[in-house]
Amino acid sequence: MTGKERVLKALRYEEVDRVPWVPFTGVHVARLIDRKASEILKDADLLVEAVSTAADRYYADGVCSAFDLQAEAEALGCRLQWSDNNPPAVVGHILSEGKTLADLPEFKRDNGRLPIFFEGTKKLVEKIGHEKAVFALYCGPFTLALHLRGSDFIMDMIRKPNEAHEVLAFCSEISRKMCAWYMETGAHVIAMVDPMTSQISPKHFKEYVTPYVTPSIKDVREKGGIITLFCCGNATKNIELMMQCEPDAVAFDEQVDLGFVADLARKYEICFEGNIPLTTTLLFGSPKECVEDVKKRIEIGGTRGYILSPGCDLPYGTPFYNLEAVGRYAATGEEPSDTAGFTSLADALESAEESGDVFEEVPIVPGRVFIEIVTLDSEGCAPCQYMCEAVRAVEDHYGDKLIWRESLIKSVAGIKRTQALGVATLPTLLMNNEVVFDNITPTKEMLMEEIDKRLKG
Repeated sequence: MTGKERVLKALRYEEVDRVPWVPFTGVHVARLIDRKASEILKDADLLVEAVSTAADRYYADGVCSAFDLQAEAEALGCRLQWSDNNPPAVVGHILSEGKTLADLPEFKRDNGRLPIFFEGTKKLVEKIGHEKAVFALYCGPFTLALHLRGSDFIMDMIRKPNEAHEVLAFCSEISRKMCAWYMETGAHVIAMVDPMTSQISPKHFKEYVTPYVTPSIKDVREKGGIITLFCCGNATKNIELMMQCEPDAVAFDEQVDLGFVADLARKYEICFEGNIPLTTTLLFGSPKECVEDVKKRIEIGGTRGYILSPGCDLPYGTPFYNLEAVGRYAATGEEPSDTAGFTSLADALESAEESGDVFEEVPIVPGRVFIEIVTLDSEGCAPCQYMCEAVRAVEDHYGDKLIWRESLIKSVAGIKRTQALGVATLPTLLMNNEVVFDNITPTKEMLMEEIDKRLKG
């Protein structure tokens, strides 16, 4: 059985000889060919070289052609901020800059960098598609709406629901076009990635997500294709609703309990993908720790309808040896012999404490509020980005009465800080070291109400 056959059988909820392994490598693959993230996302040939290298080196059964959820927004006129080790971030939300939907350019397949991704996907299919499953990823409607409108879209859902629905209907049609164009490349799997859907309630999911993702799912399935629905963040409350949209599979990150999803998957007979921890395991663990984690997930997932993968796209600096160890174990059952030469997470945390590599405590004083946002990385994580944007939108109003910082867990110091705060989900916003918004993006009014309450107190 080839890797492609193994992945496609799992996606059809059929029994396989072993659990398939699909690393969501993202811009991490640029490191494999000594390139920057920005370089591989602007050059189809570099993208193909990097992804195919990862497919071989990491014993992958399937790969993602590109993991850039900003390309659609860029093609519609949004400004991007580029990074050497992250996907670009949307920093100019065109519908919040005096433009309307009627002002946006017609969405064509040759807009912006879209041709790079279509060409790269087609070449990957031709190069490795006989053995590996190629996943084509694009930005789902709800997250695209946030890219176009910014964090104001959350308030639009409450204050201007008709306008919010109009934007989502527009984004849903973009989604349908992306599915059609990616299917023409020969991609084996279409992956609709909609991370911001983890930040809303089930009630809002039913109203603002389900009607707008369903058309794309129906289009792909009616054409005989395979489509998955991928959500980052703690999507536990919405996982069953994702399944009820009837994709072929759902994918989710480490904040969702794998056993919980496995039970739902059996109920709906739907494939599920996930969810090795990105930082505490793959980024800072040892090969032995990574394989021990994978063993538990394979046992829970079983050999019917489960695909082993990271919780989301990999941080750029994820060690090669950890991914090689996971891939080798998934493919052959071979385990790392020992941890010699590799630092465990516990050792790394202890070393950070001894060296003073920790976040400084910020004194809590009357008349001032300290906001701390614990994130994976707001440059590459949409829910993290929009939570930070919400704070930026009010900071000028408060002046020196408000100080804030983003604490990334892509460092050992960040992990220690998260443990000290008792934060369990990402992103989380704390005020004066107290959790206030946990896995939900606040509106400007919600945020100001909580700040004012503490200033008065």
